[in-house]
Amino acid sequence: MTPERWRPIKQIFQTAFELTPEERSTYVQQACGGDGELRLEVESLLLSVEAEEFLSGAAAEYVPEALAEEAWDRNLGRRIGAYQIVRQIGEGGMGAVYLAERAGEFQQQAALKLLRAGMDSRGIVTRFRHERQILAGLDHPNIARLLEGGTTEEGRPYFVMEYVEGEPIDVYAAKRGLGIEERLRLFQQVCAAVQYAHQNLVVHRDIKPGNILVTGPSGQPGTPKLLDFGIAKLLSSDVPRETVGLTQAGLRLMTPEYASPEQVRGEPITTATDVYSLGAVLYQLLAGQMPHDFPSGSPAEMERVICETDPRPPSQVAGEPVARKLRGDLDTIVLKALQRDPRRRYGSAEQLSADIQRHLDGMPIQARPQTLVYRAGRFVRRNRVPVAAAALVMVSLAAGMAVAAWQARIAHAQRLRAEKRFNDVRQLAHAFLFDFHDAIQNLPGATPARRLVVDKALQYLNSLAQESAGDQALERELAEAYLRVGDVEGGTGVPNLGDKPGALESYRRALAIAERGVRRDPQSLEWQRYLARAHFSVGDILAQRNDLAAAVPHYREAVRI
Repeated sequence: MTPERWRPIKQIFQTAFELTPEERSTYVQQACGGDGELRLEVESLLLSVEAEEFLSGAAAEYVPEALAEEAWDRNLGRRIGAYQIVRQIGEGGMGAVYLAERAGEFQQQAALKLLRAGMDSRGIVTRFRHERQILAGLDHPNIARLLEGGTTEEGRPYFVMEYVEGEPIDVYAAKRGLGIEERLRLFQQVCAAVQYAHQNLVVHRDIKPGNILVTGPSGQPGTPKLLDFGIAKLLSSDVPRETVGLTQAGLRLMTPEYASPEQVRGEPITTATDVYSLGAVLYQLLAGQMPHDFPSGSPAEMERVICETDPRPPSQVAGEPVARKLRGDLDTIVLKALQRDPRRRYGSAEQLSADIQRHLDGMPIQARPQTLVYRAGRFVRRNRVPVAAAALVMVSLAAGMAVAAWQARIAHAQRLRAEKRFNDVRQLAHAFLFDFHDAIQNLPGATPARRLVVDKALQYLNSLAQESAGDQALERELAEAYLRVGDVEGGTGVPNLGDKPGALESYRRALAIAERGVRRDPQSLEWQRYLARAHFSVGDILAQRNDLAAAVPHYREAVRI
């Protein structure tokens, strides 16, 4: 059926449904005019809803008196197959569900679903058997198992399935005060059951907390069980057409609070329908409220709200401190599952569960854009201790680097000050020898002053010599300065202080410096000249001391140079 064809059917049905049974027939006839096919569709839809109301109400209120005489209590104590009925535990659209016990070799409790008396029309029996067939094909730890099935003596179909003595998943979580992580892990088991059904080409179409019972020993983690495949749809192509027609026609064959927009509009059902219902269940499980409100409860309002409005993020309806835990990834996960457009939802229950697992593991979820900031935040969250340790190391390194830089600045400043003092001493020694001494050497009575100048100059020169290693410019200055001091102390041919031993010591210092310079740079004429002058000066002092044997080698070396 096309959306264009469905639209007038839906509009006429919604108006007729609000009328009394006596008024409906007249209205439908007038609204459909001469379109007989349209009238048949609307009347079929109304009959289906009336049947659903009949099946969901009390027997004494709806069934004829002849049928009402067969009260449901007559089944109590009755044996059907290998099971004996104990008590009624629920009612469904097509029949009642009883607690039954197996009679025979071993004891076993089970849930026995029996078709109502009088509800043996071909379509209803086919749908009942359809549910039984669906359950027979499903074997999963989180789906209630089918144990057996058959037909009673009067021809009423029944089936026996695993009895689940539990509580709806939302009630179970609330009573035990489960935290967010525990609720998510419980919900993941439900996703696994739904995914298994989908892999077996079955869409449940009525996933809600009441159809997810959690059971298990007290104090132990509960096991959720998915129940009631009464309105499930097989996706395989060999489903009987009358069965599909029945499951598609009844607007009330769903629970509006958990129904997807395509269910409400009567559009084709896919696995995305169950994903939406899972999102609604997860919303209620986390936020404590259903995703939509229906103040008046009318079909028109339900359709408008479900199909035209988006639910608020769960964190905005949950109380603190739960809301803080829902903001971000969990809001995103729930709202993606509840997208009105099926194409924008998770592609499967497995993908929904996988994103929940990513959230639990602190990994980036697929429902959010994978930005660098988001991924980095997830990395920090799942590696809090290593990141904190690394941050502490980085802070320590940064502090160490800052201290090192500060100390380097201090050392640099001290080096600059040392270099300045060194240059000051250097300039002072130069000034004593070349400026101050030359200014006073010819003054009468200046000998004591010249002696003082030489002594101070030697102190400066000896200090500079200890720091001169590798500084060729300074070493050349020292060679020149020691030669000059030697001349002042006792050189030949110049006014001197008569200190021959002092002069010899200064010349030898100059000689040692010149020899190092020549060894470093044999081709340097400047060092060669300093070396020749030093040999001549040493030879002169030795000759003046009548030590010709020692003087001659110095003269010869000077001549050779």
